Amino acid sequence: MTAFDRLKHLLDLFRLPDEPRAGLKRKSRRQSAAAVFRGSGDERELLLVTSRDTGRWIVPKGWIEDGEDGAAAALRETWEEAGLIGEVLPGGPVGHYRYIKQRQRRGDAVCDVDVYVLMLREERDQWPEKGQRRRKWFPIATAIGLIGEDGLKEVIRDAFQILKAA
Repeated sequence: MTAFDRLKHLLDLFRLPDEPRAGLKRKSRRQSAAAVFRGSGDERELLLVTSRDTGRWIVPKGWIEDGEDGAAAALRETWEEAGLIGEVLPGGPVGHYRYIKQRQRRGDAVCDVDVYVLMLREERDQWPEKGQRRRKWFPIATAIGLIGEDGLKEVIRDAFQILKAA
């Protein structure tokens, strides 16, 4: 993402909802994401996966399907995108952020994402989107530096502080 793209993205967030951008759906859509951690203390690591379209580093996330709550969607997305089985920490989402999902055919959409903290239980060699994404564990500071969405960076920092205090 270029500096111009980041600035445009930030300006779009400030325009919502009173000044809709052409092609942008006004109503926000809910998504669920997983901040998956392994290890303990300052040695904790965060899982990132690559997006399918641009290859940028993100956390597993996606639409909440019928019959799912946010935690179930976070678990499912973690399995589909990274081949991991985890345990959602109690207490609901640790935070949320908003971004604009760019879609060529259906138009861009505003997405509100609830982020759940998951602790790694099992890592599999085969998973549904293995050929479409890469997965990698990063130290927390490195992961935060690789993530493009500023709101998500703040949520990850908060989640790490909560885990350190526990």
